[in-house]
Amino acid sequence: MKDPYKVLGLDKSADLELLKSKYQELHDLYGEQRFRTGEEGNEGARKLQELEEAWALISADLSRDTVSGGTVGDFGTVDELIRQGKYDEAQDILDSIQDRNGEWHYMQAIVFYKREWLTDSKTQLEMAIREDPNNSKYRASLDKLNLAMGGGQRAAQQNQAPNQNANGNPNYGGQYNGGGYNDYGGGQQQQDMANCLSSCCCAYCLTDCLCNAMRCC
Repeated sequence: MKDPYKVLGLDKSADLELLKSKYQELHDLYGEQRFRTGEEGNEGARKLQELEEAWALISADLSRDTVSGGTVGDFGTVDELIRQGKYDEAQDILDSIQDRNGEWHYMQAIVFYKREWLTDSKTQLEMAIREDPNNSKYRASLDKLNLAMGGGQRAAQQNQAPNQNANGNPNYGGQYNGGGYNDYGGGQQQQDMANCLSSCCCAYCLTDCLCNAMRCC
């Protein structure tokens, strides 16, 4: 691949604000061009992909430059890579950082969460809080994650465990007519289904909220 800085029409000496500005300018340009018909649209799509690949390399380069003596000045690059769905590249940067403070564990928790490794994400949030006990962002994220994980478990339990009558047999909510149960779609069964759907919806909403909450602000 060509020099990523040349893809932006700049060189490595350009400052961060200029790099970001040029990236956004080209992103908007190629993003619009890709929807045009024929070869012009294909060229726009190709240029946009080339730009994204170049920006990922530049972002990683900038992040490494912020690492000095085992400390990190800015986790914004990691956050940007996560937003782009480039979890491996974000992980590479995190792995290169030696000073693993609360913010490091917080960003690691986001990567794990995006990979749906919820238990590992929770562990990292707990470590972030140990490093910085007064950080409200870390605590709020952990609270939301605990709620999301608990809501999903309750929904699964309700989905798997039918109500039982006094004899310990499954109660389908129908009325016994002398020869068997009828009206299987009513009564307690409908209530159980409503409860299950409500719990599933709650777990989904909590997870969606957590996805937005666990970001670098």
